[in-house]
Amino acid sequence: MEMQNKIINIINTENKKNPLTDMEIAKYLNTTRENITNIRKELNILNSRQRRYPYLKSAILAIEKNAKTINIADITRALLEQGFTISRRVVEEVLSKEETTFDVAVENHAMKDPFTDLIGYKGSLKNSIEQAKSAILYPPKGLPTLIVGESGVGKSLFSKKMYQFAEQESILRTHAEFVVFNCADYADNPQLLLSLLFGYKKGAFTGAVNDSPGLVEQADGGMLFLDEIHRLPPKGQEILFSILDRGSFRRLGESSGERKVSIMLVGATTENIETNLLLTFRRRIPMVIYLPSLRERFLKEKVDLIYRIFQQECNRINCKIFVDKNVVEILALNKFNGNIGELQNMIQVLCARSFLKVMHNKADRLVSIDVNEILKLIDSVDEKTLMDENHSEIRKYLNNLMLIPFKPDNLAASVPIEEQDPDVQDMYQSIEAKYDELKILNLSEGEIENILWAFVINRFTSLNVNDIRQTDLFSMNDLCSFVSETVMSEVKFLMQELIEKEAGLQINRSAFKYLAIHLEEAIKRIRLNQKIINIHLDKIKREFAAEYAIALAAAKRLEQQENINIPEDEVAFIALYIKSAFNYETLKNRIGLIMISHGYIASETVKVIKDLLGTNFPIALDMPLTEKPINIYNKAIELAKVIDQGRGVLFLVDMGSLSNIGDIVYEQTHIKTKTLNRVDLVLGLEATRRVSLGEDTLDEIYFYLKKDKLGDLYFTEKENSHKANLIIAMCLTGEGNAKHIGEVIKKEYTHIPCYVMSALDENLLNEITDFQKEHNVLIVGTMNPKIAGTTFINYDKNLLKNIELYFETRHESELTKYERNITRDFMLFEPAIYFKNEILEYICSLLINKGYVEKEYLQSVLDREALLPTFSEGNTAVPHGNSIAVNRTSFVFVKLKNPIDWGVGNVNFIFMPVFKSNDQEVVKNMLQILRDHEFMVKIKSCTNQDDFQNIILDKIAQLE
Repeated sequence: MEMQNKIINIINTENKKNPLTDMEIAKYLNTTRENITNIRKELNILNSRQRRYPYLKSAILAIEKNAKTINIADITRALLEQGFTISRRVVEEVLSKEETTFDVAVENHAMKDPFTDLIGYKGSLKNSIEQAKSAILYPPKGLPTLIVGESGVGKSLFSKKMYQFAEQESILRTHAEFVVFNCADYADNPQLLLSLLFGYKKGAFTGAVNDSPGLVEQADGGMLFLDEIHRLPPKGQEILFSILDRGSFRRLGESSGERKVSIMLVGATTENIETNLLLTFRRRIPMVIYLPSLRERFLKEKVDLIYRIFQQECNRINCKIFVDKNVVEILALNKFNGNIGELQNMIQVLCARSFLKVMHNKADRLVSIDVNEILKLIDSVDEKTLMDENHSEIRKYLNNLMLIPFKPDNLAASVPIEEQDPDVQDMYQSIEAKYDELKILNLSEGEIENILWAFVINRFTSLNVNDIRQTDLFSMNDLCSFVSETVMSEVKFLMQELIEKEAGLQINRSAFKYLAIHLEEAIKRIRLNQKIINIHLDKIKREFAAEYAIALAAAKRLEQQENINIPEDEVAFIALYIKSAFNYETLKNRIGLIMISHGYIASETVKVIKDLLGTNFPIALDMPLTEKPINIYNKAIELAKVIDQGRGVLFLVDMGSLSNIGDIVYEQTHIKTKTLNRVDLVLGLEATRRVSLGEDTLDEIYFYLKKDKLGDLYFTEKENSHKANLIIAMCLTGEGNAKHIGEVIKKEYTHIPCYVMSALDENLLNEITDFQKEHNVLIVGTMNPKIAGTTFINYDKNLLKNIELYFETRHESELTKYERNITRDFMLFEPAIYFKNEILEYICSLLINKGYVEKEYLQSVLDREALLPTFSEGNTAVPHGNSIAVNRTSFVFVKLKNPIDWGVGNVNFIFMPVFKSNDQEVVKNMLQILRDHEFMVKIKSCTNQDDFQNIILDKIAQLE
């Protein structure tokens, strides 16, 4: 109660224009943000944004009375003068919710030529714009158009301007839509691509349960923009040809009748249209517009682009920015392979890094960007890195620049340079929020800046800062203590060979560091006769034939020097590294990597790893011997929140109290974690290398390092670990699917015996029982024989990558079959939820996030409850969903703090059985515990979470 009273007093006395966030209140009261949030919700107190809203709304309405025509920038400035800490984005959100009577002048572009927003409309884009206008105005309904150019030149934005011009000239129907579709997003699934684009008839394919229109019909009367149109399959090009030629088409599955549409088609591609589009389709698009690359733009245009991007960032962070003219010169002369998109990313990183230094000073912020800042990203600048331009020419356009947010004489700065990822839009607010969260952990400013820098890099997934100037960063000699002279010599030779052979391309030199470390490891495995398996061998040889040929030649040279035989599976791995040397795209959604150790070992180890591999991770967290473990746990929790990109976090720790840190982080954040003990430099290097490649999951990296590097089994000692493994491929007859499955498994896992069997075999039980005497039996197939002591998994080609994990996880010490389906994560004690659907959604979200069920499970639960609520005696609900959507059987127990109206009565306890169809017998027995009066009384009367969970576990252990 004391904490509740303190929170109420703080909120009652806060500044109503700028209410305190939960993090700020937590800082005052020396507790966690989660604790404040939970208490605030229990007290039914709104969050800071909701508390400010009525005051903000009143202020905006007052501004309305004084000015009937006003722009958003003026509104924002007026609110700032009144004492609100506000951004333009927040003002726009309020305006979108409220019906205002005044005009926002900045939105009024009624008779302005949309193309004049583009920098270069009278220069390098003049011809392109004239072509676009000609195509749009050509009678009767314009010409189909194709926009070509390198990635990042602004094709998407240019198409949007074409739509705005067509709309302004009344070429399109009133309120006609601008429909955008990126063909590359669905290129791996042509049927899905075509169904989304053209629609489908009920029954056209599996899953087509209703008639469905496509995007073509949505764009009827308007404009359809197809990005990456070269990824459109031939059938799709033929249907589009019919639309362009006759204005008619059929949905997928329709055999009679035709649908009429009138669309203006605009496509975009980075590829050669002569070789990537059908001749008939290509001939039907008479207008081809080329957009110049950044290298081909006039110098003045480049400078204007840079200034406009800086102005946009200034508006976004709502504080002044000073830009040194030398920074603009370096940016204007720099060779950006990604064109405007990459230039924009570079400027955003520059602003974000500089923003970190001033964000603590909220009174008078000035973000200063000088040459030192850009050199930290580019590392060095010489004649080789700059375009061959006259430096005196560009300096005519340069001045030191002070940018003011929402500068009224530069409204064009609100026009986007390039279409952006929406995740980047609120980046600065995200940085501020992370800064506030980290400050409460008593980290030094230096530590906070390093952590926030990792956060910034994670947000800019299309810019690999460390690879911008790899000539200066790369030195193979850094690896001399880890890699043999023979391997270093071969990798250097290979790198030089590729540089000379591909003189027109830039090479990602960091890939060769990883290759050197990989080869050193591979040679050790070969000498120890450890089998190397590459499940993608055939695909690599087929799709990366050129890289494979280069890798094969390199392998032959290594074989002679090392006197070994390198298998073709390893050659395929080498080919992947060579492929990555030509790939400048930073891997998105990287696994987070944090190293924690007692003393200051983590910082020193991470520094060595970064220097050797040229990466910007892992993150180091030191634990001084005087530091309390709880402080480190809190820091680890916040760090995990900062760096997690949805793929989880791997903790590398040294010993002792840190061993369970991953579990603690998961319990507080629900971020998937794994923890490796006994970390050292070698393990850190290997973990960083595996994470950098970006292809493996968190589990795969953990298992690899746990078993191959630490010499441990994946889990604790198993009762049947002394038995050999054996696989049975099974289907109904043993002739069709089982034979195919058996052939695939025998090819991939030559060291594991595999037998093909029929589920109809009369001696099946006896044969499998005999196998079990000396083997751990795994059954893979389409029929589950339900034989005790075996593990059955439905066949899926993806499981082949880690099929041995199913053996490792089969026997969990001496747990009963019921205990194996129970986890404390699904024993929920008095969650702060008060409505039926909300608690069902919460339970299902836990199950989905942990992989127990598919996303469809939630809807199946809600549908069943809507049809007939599952209400049992004793105020107990037993909701459940469709077994088809269940991946793994489990059970959820929930004790409610307050009864919930279940539609047929009040409920204070929920038991949700989550089961696969072949586990119905287990569920039937589990339901017996609901009839145990003594158990139900105990469970409903317990007063804390530990007692609640222990009562359940004790009861489950008694089940036979």
